[in-house]
Amino acid sequence: MFSPEASALSARGSLRNPRRRQRKDSDGPQQPRRKRSKLSNDTFQLTNDAHAHARVNGNGNGKGSLKMNGYAHHQEDSPPNATIDIPVREKKEPPKRGVKSDTALYLTKNENYTVKRLPSFPSNLLRGPVPFQASALPSAGLALALTYNSAILWDYTTVSGPSKVVTLPLPFGLKDSESLPLGAIVRNGPTNEYGILAVAPSSGKITFWENVESAEARSHFPQRHNGVDGAVKLYSGETIVKLVDVKHAGYVLVFSSGRLAQLTLRDPQGRPSISVGMMNSPSASNGSFFSFKGLLGGAIRRTIVSVQAHASERGQMDVISATGNGLFQLWDLNFTGQQQNFNQEIDVHAEMLAAVQQGSAPETRAQQEVHILDFAIMNKENASGAFSLLVLVALSGRNLLDYSLLEVDLSDNCGTVSRAIPIRTFHQTQMPKEATGTLLLPLPGHTAFVQFPGAISVVSLAKPEVSPESQLLSDSGEPILPFQDTVYFREDRNVHVCGHALEYVGKKDKLASILVFVQDFGVVQITAQPPAKTTELIDRCKVTAKSKLYQATFFSKVPGNILDFSIKSRFAFSQSEVESAAITISLATIKSEIEFFEKVPTSMDDHIGQRAFALRSLITLLRLDYPPISPKIAWRLLWNAEKLAAASELWKWYQAKLHDKEARPEAYPESLLLNDMVKAVSDKFKTKIDTALGETDPVRQFFLRDLGSLEILLLWAFQYLRLVYLKDDSKTKPAVLQRISEGNDVFLIALETAFAFREEHVAFYGLDPDSIEGGLLKPGHGYDLLPHFWTSTHNIVANLRSIIDVGRKVSLETYEQNVQEELAQKVAKDNPRLVKLGCQTTIERYRWCLEQSDEQKIEAGKALRAEFETKVRPDHIYKLVGIGLAYEGMNLAEYYHDMPTLVRLIWDETTYLEENRASTQSKMELAEIMVKLNRIRDRIHRCFETYGDAWAEAFYSQYINENQSGQLLMNEHLNQPALTKFLRADPSRARLRWINEVNGERNYDGAAEALLTASKQETNSWCFKVEMSIAKLALLCKHQETPSDELERAPKETPKESTLAENKLRAVKCQLEFAKIQDRVYERLLPTIAGALDNDSAVQLLMAEFGQGRLTDRPGHQQLLQQGFEELIHNRVLDPALLVDVLTLMTYDETVPPTEIIQSNEFAFALKVISLSYRTLHKTSQSSLVKLVWKRLLLKDDWASINDTKNVPDEQLQEMLAHTTAGWTWKAFQKMLEDDKLNRLVAPPPKVVDLVGAGCTHGELCIRFASEDIRTRIIADNVADDTMLQDMIKKHRLEGWFVGACNAGRKAYEEEKNPGLHSESQVLAIEGNESDDVCGEEPGPEQNNALVIPSVEEQSMVVVAVGEDVEMQDR
Repeated sequence: MFSPEASALSARGSLRNPRRRQRKDSDGPQQPRRKRSKLSNDTFQLTNDAHAHARVNGNGNGKGSLKMNGYAHHQEDSPPNATIDIPVREKKEPPKRGVKSDTALYLTKNENYTVKRLPSFPSNLLRGPVPFQASALPSAGLALALTYNSAILWDYTTVSGPSKVVTLPLPFGLKDSESLPLGAIVRNGPTNEYGILAVAPSSGKITFWENVESAEARSHFPQRHNGVDGAVKLYSGETIVKLVDVKHAGYVLVFSSGRLAQLTLRDPQGRPSISVGMMNSPSASNGSFFSFKGLLGGAIRRTIVSVQAHASERGQMDVISATGNGLFQLWDLNFTGQQQNFNQEIDVHAEMLAAVQQGSAPETRAQQEVHILDFAIMNKENASGAFSLLVLVALSGRNLLDYSLLEVDLSDNCGTVSRAIPIRTFHQTQMPKEATGTLLLPLPGHTAFVQFPGAISVVSLAKPEVSPESQLLSDSGEPILPFQDTVYFREDRNVHVCGHALEYVGKKDKLASILVFVQDFGVVQITAQPPAKTTELIDRCKVTAKSKLYQATFFSKVPGNILDFSIKSRFAFSQSEVESAAITISLATIKSEIEFFEKVPTSMDDHIGQRAFALRSLITLLRLDYPPISPKIAWRLLWNAEKLAAASELWKWYQAKLHDKEARPEAYPESLLLNDMVKAVSDKFKTKIDTALGETDPVRQFFLRDLGSLEILLLWAFQYLRLVYLKDDSKTKPAVLQRISEGNDVFLIALETAFAFREEHVAFYGLDPDSIEGGLLKPGHGYDLLPHFWTSTHNIVANLRSIIDVGRKVSLETYEQNVQEELAQKVAKDNPRLVKLGCQTTIERYRWCLEQSDEQKIEAGKALRAEFETKVRPDHIYKLVGIGLAYEGMNLAEYYHDMPTLVRLIWDETTYLEENRASTQSKMELAEIMVKLNRIRDRIHRCFETYGDAWAEAFYSQYINENQSGQLLMNEHLNQPALTKFLRADPSRARLRWINEVNGERNYDGAAEALLTASKQETNSWCFKVEMSIAKLALLCKHQETPSDELERAPKETPKESTLAENKLRAVKCQLEFAKIQDRVYERLLPTIAGALDNDSAVQLLMAEFGQGRLTDRPGHQQLLQQGFEELIHNRVLDPALLVDVLTLMTYDETVPPTEIIQSNEFAFALKVISLSYRTLHKTSQSSLVKLVWKRLLLKDDWASINDTKNVPDEQLQEMLAHTTAGWTWKAFQKMLEDDKLNRLVAPPPKVVDLVGAGCTHGELCIRFASEDIRTRIIADNVADDTMLQDMIKKHRLEGWFVGACNAGRKAYEEEKNPGLHSESQVLAIEGNESDDVCGEEPGPEQNNALVIPSVEEQSMVVVAVGEDVEMQDR
């Protein structure tokens, strides 16, 4: 039944003599053969009343010896005609087990141990929570489960469930409130027949089936008894708690009272017989076995925690018992059950307490206590009578409960602790009231298993190698621990362990294995590997994050798994260790390097799905149980998941292509591109095909092992096309088109899937979902911390760009040539999706480059972004029009907010539709065109609402770029607020803005402001005057826009608004006055210009007439004058400073009567220009330009002649001073002051010497002249003027004469203003002179002459000097 020879053994079992004693292997020499009894079977035939339960006769001798009266009766009635076989003892060979495949369900596995659920388990134990007590006989591969009413035996080693389950009813009649029966499988000597022993803990009843084969057969007949029964007397409230197998000496019963008893199953003749002998120590009382005195004086005062047996050299069994307080008792037992010799007892409590208290604070040791929980006998060679034990102890104290394993040596009535191994990997969430634990030490003894409530610890007993690190730990008092780990059960599964057993795998493998029986689950096998021989294997020496994460990833989702892989409050790992482990596991997963994955998958799609599921489990566990990982590691894990997702879709496409090619071979002139792509990948990026192992498919091999190089594979979607097809003219168009189509598919499937997966799962990987938009990481969200993205390598970006262009071109050519039109249309329709992918990858690439620390990468990112935004993206989107996909292009332009490209597409599509509307004769076509035009108009209006200023900027700019500015104001596409904002945004649009302000906004102030802005950009003097005139008109019309009655009801202007309006009007008047002065200068030069052949000759003539005299040795001044003449000739608006230069540098023959008002009044007009333009001049140029005018004015007159006053009457001198340029100009200046006091800003400095240095520094001229060479020449000429001025001051008393000239000009102005009256007010005065009138006196050279000008409040303010035209007169 339980082996390949089960049926044969069953047949042989019927031939054996049932009265023959079955010896165990360990029995001693063969006893003399007993003579056959002449009594028949009927001799001891029992009546129905005296059923098979044998009566127990107690002799009351206190030794507890029990014997059965009579032998077990099997009631094997033979039929009358039955053939009687002579019993012949046959030689039975041990069963041969066939090679079994490992079909167990792995619950976890690592480098040190495995936990798996064995497939063989009775189904009736899985039908709901059936309580049972289980044990096993691993040498036979049998397991036994005892429920309240039956014993169930099965072979737990079968690979496909138990082949046969033997179920025997128990005669105990136990209730559910009682303890489950205890039991064991009994091996009948060297034969392969097995029996079952069952013990009722609460009643003491015992049942033994010698042969389960026959017992099962007879169990179908309830009236027949088929076992040997017995019982043991129990005290009140006493129960049997343990049944310990002591090999050929039978079993030891452990009672809850602390008593021990030996149980044997055969009499001296080998017949089935139940006999129980009490094991009393010398300290026990001599009272009656059943007396109360004997109970109180016996071992009841001691709690037996464990009993273990060991074969002695004398052929007997050494039995050791242990109490919780550290007392060990040693016994000798023989197989007959008649001798239970007590040897000695050893107390090691003090030694154990000292061993486990090492490292504890001295003040807490008195509060601590040690208790033995279990022990095992170690497989060591010891002297006779000596034993090596492995003891499980618990150290308890205040808020303390620690577990340890102690190696205890017992010999010569003493015990010593040779080694202490603290169990550090078991942690309890709540401290239990009482410590419990079971120690399991299977052969060969290198690993111990400790069963705790809800967990099983795996503790290596190997001694660590001596190393510097271990020496440091030893010196610090820390124990050097071998490998330890703990397997936890899930709390929600309510795991209940119903029994366990030790397995012996064999000397060859040196594996340590145990069986654990779990209620409502099955048999769990835990197997530990032998200890590592070197410390280099980190995972073999300690629990690592990689090991825990690996187990949780691949086993936590196993259906029905009862193990808990959580590490919270159990293990602590550093972030770096966790991150390294996560990356290692992730890479191994996508490369199929995990041992649980199929090496030759029949379904690649399922295989990829398994790997993807593993990666999902990995990140779930990381976020749930482990320290937070860095964004960099999270991104790397996400990338691996993206590759698997992309590979899954790519494989499905490949399979579909294979089926389609098989169905339509004519549609595929070439082989599939993916095959060639895989072949083209370099060997360093893929695993080589090993034909010796039967590997023949490169594509499957790549998808199985090389998906980490998916970005390398994608490159060949275009590279293979470029190298093999596009350069070879012999390739036909259909072949090229097929390869382009497949290349498009590869790019689209892989990258679209990757970006979609990223956007969908970014939060799942612990990253900020708001940092992702369109599958791309936003700028400033960690690009600087990440390596380059696999979806946007430099080669992917470049190849995508190329295949977009090639696909568009080839599809258009083949479609026009009527070559595979359907496939050409498919390639064309792929183009918009490829364009989007090209945009995504390029954006991701330059964003990453821009945030790197490497300057070279930053510059590359800048160049890529500029190229993308100005050329690549607009071209790719706009060229979709060429293949009839304008609307797809519009959608892409909207998606990427590329408003200029969107406007171009709409503009061209509208133009195309309008042209077709004008030329078509078909009403259907006309209706279709109108529908499309209406859709475009709707899109335009929607874009105004959606994109606002960006759309308006691009949309209205297109009209300007197309020279159709007039259509801006048409109502068809007019959005008045957007148009107004657009025109106001850029000063260059001022010429259009003022029209919109008048027509659209009715804002005359805005129109005037726009015209003022336009005037600053205007270069044509005539247009300048027109603009200023219209601006003035707009300001004057401001209050005429509504009737007077409505104007009265309109809100009053605030003072501030009124002031702003006045200033604006004043500014317009100033600009008009400036234009008038420029016109007068032009009129002054017009006679000369009119006589020239062309503009160049006109400039030469002007320079010959007005650029001579003292300018002949002033090249810088001549250059300024020439520039001014050129601007005037071309009717350009002159810069105020340049107009001042023209007015102050012109020379001419002053003896010729003036023909224009500008003649002889040049300096007065120059001052007027400065006053009008004072606000527009740069602050550094304002004062220097005023001084420059006055300096050049003083150089105009002949002060040497004036200074020679010999024989010159005062009247003549006064007249001479009044007619000097200085006097004449001062007269005009007086008129300017009278018109507007703010004209004092252009007054000369108090002293003439202050004019020296004007225009002689680079700081004054750098605003006007950027070239240093030009500035240098001008400064040299100004310095030369300074030299002349200083000479005049020193030699000709210019300081005094200038004051005199100013007084003369003032008097002349007053006399002209008030004929016959003499003004007493003095504008000019000579400092230190008491007279109010100094015009007729000659100033002395010793006087300190200074020009005094009445102060002007806040002269530093930037104001506008306004006044009417200065009345100038000819001298």
